[in-house]
Amino acid sequence: MVTNNLDKKLITSPPRGGRPRILQIFSQYREYGGEEGSVYRIGDALHRDFEVSFFKTSSADAFSGGILHKGISTLKAYYNWSIVKQLKCYQEAGHYEYWLIHNVFPAMSPAVYELAFKLGIPVVHYLHNYRLGCVNGFFLNHGKACQRCMHGNFLPALQTACWHESHVQSGIMGAITSRARGMDLFQRTDHWIAISEAQKAEHVLMGIPEERITVIPHFLESAEELPPYPKEGDALYVGRLSSEKGVDRLLLAWEKIQHCGRTLWIVGDGPERAALEEIVRNRKLQNVCFTGFLEHQQMAQIWRNVACTIIPSVWKEPFGMVVLEAWAKGRPVVAHRIGALPEIITHDYDGLLTSSDSTEQLSAALLKILLNPGLGEAMGKAGWKKLKTRYSKDCWMESIRPIFSSRPKS
Repeated sequence: MVTNNLDKKLITSPPRGGRPRILQIFSQYREYGGEEGSVYRIGDALHRDFEVSFFKTSSADAFSGGILHKGISTLKAYYNWSIVKQLKCYQEAGHYEYWLIHNVFPAMSPAVYELAFKLGIPVVHYLHNYRLGCVNGFFLNHGKACQRCMHGNFLPALQTACWHESHVQSGIMGAITSRARGMDLFQRTDHWIAISEAQKAEHVLMGIPEERITVIPHFLESAEELPPYPKEGDALYVGRLSSEKGVDRLLLAWEKIQHCGRTLWIVGDGPERAALEEIVRNRKLQNVCFTGFLEHQQMAQIWRNVACTIIPSVWKEPFGMVVLEAWAKGRPVVAHRIGALPEIITHDYDGLLTSSDSTEQLSAALLKILLNPGLGEAMGKAGWKKLKTRYSKDCWMESIRPIFSSRPKS
């Protein structure tokens, strides 16, 4: 599946004057996640100053069906000739001055980069994870930190089956990523956008020239009024239930304080849900509620009754939109001191940071906020103020506008 807002009306001649034209390119993952939400939010924001069109594919569609279809899709993950043909048509119709690439793996293939370089179209690449130095994008190998492939040798991924628990799939993704890097991608891409200084540092170590990376943190706008802070609020985890999110460690931390009279709400779904529910049953944990994904009105009710949000991630979070979402509700965040989270959260001011190796610290931090509503409310208000001053759409636009406003030479 490919969508683009040119489908209804094709432009047959180059625009004269007007706003710079951007083609936003994204290969969707099999399951919806925070990155996909960010891609749409970025596209909507860019419409303020630029002409933006959208070109996307779906991995779920590409790799569904019978054995023959999956086999062809695997070949296309290495070089997708049909995507190349479609992109050529879109470029001829839209006369885009920039391609804003978010992700091409696996459905689109590195052929997207190859075509951009061939056509001489400046590429601005948004970094959302660590995919160019790790086949699973998390710098994790079966739950443990691993950066053995970051310099471009993906043999360890094949050996350890760190993507989808499959030697074959890990090897294929390693070959695809190696092909992309073999195009001198790091040097030939015009501009890279990192979403935190921590993420930028990892990509500099990976080999991207530091001067080509601009750090532009995500933004969040919320027109809603702050819900009143509860005197006896609950704890909330909201997000995907996958191994890198560390929800299993959160449950072990909750075990130590489960009789504090509050509830731990776990909102979201994912491949680890069954295993997490098994932990709750086996350890006879009390006051834990799995809800799955919730609609907006249901989520609003949850927010009214929670005192804080927890981010127990075990991977180097490149940013953490959940932090901004909590602050938009006037709620503090308890998080592991890992990745970009210490950049965003100021310990003891708008949240609490704990070691990712200590469930005891996580328990103590949770209890500190749950039993001290005055402290939690003050931290939540501090976070709300930081959201409005540092992570607004206006701040984001001021940072990204110069990247696209200088017209490339023809």
